[in-house]
Amino acid sequence: MIDLNKNDVIETVIESLGYKGEGVARLDRVPVFINGALPGEKVRALVILVKKDFAVGKLLEVLTPSPLRVAPACPVFGKCGGCDVQHLAYEGQLDFKKRAVEDALLKIAHIRVNTDECVPSPSVYGYRNKISLPVRKNAKGGAIGFFAYNSHRIVETNDCPLQTEKVRKLIPVLRGIAERFAPYDEESGKGELRHFAVRDLGGRISLTAVVTRDLNARLICAVKECGAEVDELWQNINRTRGNVIMGEGSELILGERKPYYYCGLELFVHPNGFLQVNTGVAEKLYAKVAELASRANADRIIDAYSGSGVLTALLSRNAKTVIGVEIEKAAVDSADELMRANGITNVRNICGDCADVIPRLLSGGNPDSEKTLIVLDPPRGGCDAKVINAVNACGASEVIYVSCNPSTLARDLSMLTSYNVVSVTPFDMFPQTKHVETLVLLFRK
Repeated sequence: MIDLNKNDVIETVIESLGYKGEGVARLDRVPVFINGALPGEKVRALVILVKKDFAVGKLLEVLTPSPLRVAPACPVFGKCGGCDVQHLAYEGQLDFKKRAVEDALLKIAHIRVNTDECVPSPSVYGYRNKISLPVRKNAKGGAIGFFAYNSHRIVETNDCPLQTEKVRKLIPVLRGIAERFAPYDEESGKGELRHFAVRDLGGRISLTAVVTRDLNARLICAVKECGAEVDELWQNINRTRGNVIMGEGSELILGERKPYYYCGLELFVHPNGFLQVNTGVAEKLYAKVAELASRANADRIIDAYSGSGVLTALLSRNAKTVIGVEIEKAAVDSADELMRANGITNVRNICGDCADVIPRLLSGGNPDSEKTLIVLDPPRGGCDAKVINAVNACGASEVIYVSCNPSTLARDLSMLTSYNVVSVTPFDMFPQTKHVETLVLLFRK
């Protein structure tokens, strides 16, 4: 039992970083988690939570700083829930992410493997091509910014150093637009404006306003009168009471769509479609996936959780037939549009739940006459168990798994019992945060 009480002030030395990027000390062999502390540092902290097998402290003072400690670039770092490790030098971030992947595989899947070094991002700030800004009712009326960590409380800010310069300049203008609408109230479901989503498409700005009802004319008027420099204005109506940002349909109400050149492809980006937020790292990741696919020499590639079809299109060069499976209809429509725009004729996109479609595609095993490569690129929640079971049973000789969550990756790898892990490569898709993208190659046992 830990000999600590709430409101105790402690001095301790940080041993490591937890998977959320928090410093971890040990008192009587019990972990104490302290946000903002780094390994090797001696710190003073206020104990704010005590449980049977762990405690949480609030950092009061760094008594002996780590040589890897740097000044955060963002004034709301530590308040906003977006970034976790801005105070850690970049080489330390890369090492932290490599270790996070290794620890998850070992502790959850009991897999010990020589993980490659984390592939760095070409840019550690200004790399994001997308931003989402919630608009919420508060005691003062309304607020626009980012959610605080583990909260739906808005941290107001006029800037985000992770974004491109054009998006950074737009954030204060969006505040002026938001003031013209009733902010969304999560408790009552009332209000007009829920979210802004902005994409920088190679210098062209696409703005989506997520609203609770049709506000077409007022949105156009507000954007023009506030001087927002946008090339596309979309309205997305979301009447649900859940936490999902987007409703099902988006309508272009101002401007025109033009092609965006991404990873060597011409595509038209839909607000509901998925696109990796870090183009520089996406190019490195997809090039590596395509290299592995080329080595597999497959006749057929099945791309599960295929999103807007960018990876599917790139894989089309490596097999006679490629099948993309995605549940979001708008994303599938974008994928079909992408194939037409790029003259790709050997791809078939299926709109459906991978849990239903993948077992059907893989039923009957894998005949020798058609060698199949399976690519899994699921959302943070990982693969559905039905998908895992179908992959285990299908007989495909190789699987490529792209993950944005080490914990669900490890869980799924532990269930892919028909396969051995051959290589693991982390990619730093999200500098300054705890998140890491991981590419895993598996061979059938």
